[in-house]
Amino acid sequence: MVTAASTAQLAILLVDARHGVVTQTRRHATLAHLLGIPHIIVAVNKMDLVSYDESAFGAIVADFLAFAERTGIENVRFVPMSARDGDMVVDRGENLHWYEGPTLLQILETVEVPQTLGDAPFRLPVQLVARPAATFARGYMGRVESGSIGVGDDVTVLPSGIRSRVRRIDTHEGARKRAGLHAAVTLVLDDELDISRGDMLVRTGAQPTVSRTLDAIVCWLSEMPLDTRRSLRRRRSRPRRCSA
Repeated sequence: MVTAASTAQLAILLVDARHGVVTQTRRHATLAHLLGIPHIIVAVNKMDLVSYDESAFGAIVADFLAFAERTGIENVRFVPMSARDGDMVVDRGENLHWYEGPTLLQILETVEVPQTLGDAPFRLPVQLVARPAATFARGYMGRVESGSIGVGDDVTVLPSGIRSRVRRIDTHEGARKRAGLHAAVTLVLDDELDISRGDMLVRTGAQPTVSRTLDAIVCWLSEMPLDTRRSLRRRRSRPRRCSA
């Protein structure tokens, strides 16, 4: 969840109307808040199993709002719904007449989400290198994580700093002149460079700042409290031996 939430603009927390706000609900809401997700929707599902009771929904709303106030969570919206019958998911249905707010889909279609990444400098982490065949040049595959790139644009490879120019942009639908945000592409450059998975292609003249310092939020997922005096390291698993 942490990986997905780090780039998300909206989070949907699914709550079972029979059980209300549980530990997992609070944990997921806290992680969404720590990672700066601006919009949180609490979807109270299985209202059909509590006879579409308005008071059951109101109790969950009050419980979550009390938790949100203590945690500093803002911009929370609540939707009662029944995924089984479809009430308040896409259409309003006939069983939640006391709820006057929008359906879940209406919220998703109308929420204001800033598209800041599309205007940001071009960034493409290389996920795979397509090795050249007899008639194909080497390509560097990945997803455009910010900005856009076009044929003829100058690019720089990080961390090596080597420069080249985009000769072709290939996609699953065919070649393109330009690729925008979140496009899955294969970039063919004018030069066959020593680029590996994990390197990053950026636009020349708009490179990120290279630094040896790190500013981060640590998400501690263990049930034991974090002890900052401890030294932690990843445990390597030993290969298992197979007996004949």
